[in-house]
Amino acid sequence: MNSVSLDSPAKINLMLSVHGPREDGFHALTSLVVALSFGDRLVVTRNQLEQDRLQCQDTAVPTGEGNLIIRAAAAFRAHVGKDVFFDFELDKRIPMGAGLGGGSSNAAVALTAMNQLLGLPLKRERLLILAASLGSDCPFFIDSVPTVMSGRGEVLEPLSTELASSLRGQRVLLFKPDFGVNTAWAYRQLIEASPTAYEPEALAHARLERFASTEAMEHLLMNSFEAPIGAKYLAIQCLLEELRERGIRCLMSGSGSCCFALPKDDSEMSTAQSICQNALGSGVFLIETSIR
Repeated sequence: MNSVSLDSPAKINLMLSVHGPREDGFHALTSLVVALSFGDRLVVTRNQLEQDRLQCQDTAVPTGEGNLIIRAAAAFRAHVGKDVFFDFELDKRIPMGAGLGGGSSNAAVALTAMNQLLGLPLKRERLLILAASLGSDCPFFIDSVPTVMSGRGEVLEPLSTELASSLRGQRVLLFKPDFGVNTAWAYRQLIEASPTAYEPEALAHARLERFASTEAMEHLLMNSFEAPIGAKYLAIQCLLEELRERGIRCLMSGSGSCCFALPKDDSEMSTAQSICQNALGSGVFLIETSIR
């Protein structure tokens, strides 16, 4: 096997509760994360050169050492102790600065693909550690199953089979205004609004317990970033408020700017699409997908 082609899914946070800064400089959080059917596609091929190469049809995507895929290749090479190099061809569909985990997904999928090409020299546990060294969201994408994240995002607890099954197939409408939100800036807004921007860990666990007992996603939908980012970017706040007034479940994902709606039927899906298009214009990023 000389080449591997894998899906690189987007994710949404059905809950993202940030508890406060940790001593290591990261933030403690509790989040329920799911992968989507929508995402990028990554083709990985071994090459005979002494360098890794990344190609992407989206010219806005950096293809040098600043890209997490290239960093993943260097980290993988160091761990396996072999001078192996790779070509990466990325079909980019996940928008940048959206809070959908595109870069983290690409890096984790690159690790998985490289491991497959070399005959699986790294066990899953080692891949998870390697992914965590690249970014807090990266370990989730090694398995991409509905998962509760804690710590700084590196502690993963997959949902039970029953709960995960209750989420899979749920229709999702992704919509994003024509701007992104820098993650570092988003966390600074939480710090500046502390302590009110942070939520006690016990409240997050109570929310998860209500979901576990009812399987109702309404009990999950909370994002610590939504209020401070909505205060700066009123388009997000106003659009989410309009959807909620119509009874449509919705939330900002991650640190923004992408949001999502969870329509219960065709009528709600059509209403949500119309509201988003009217608010954000005909060229808005608007994708119907589902939880995978």
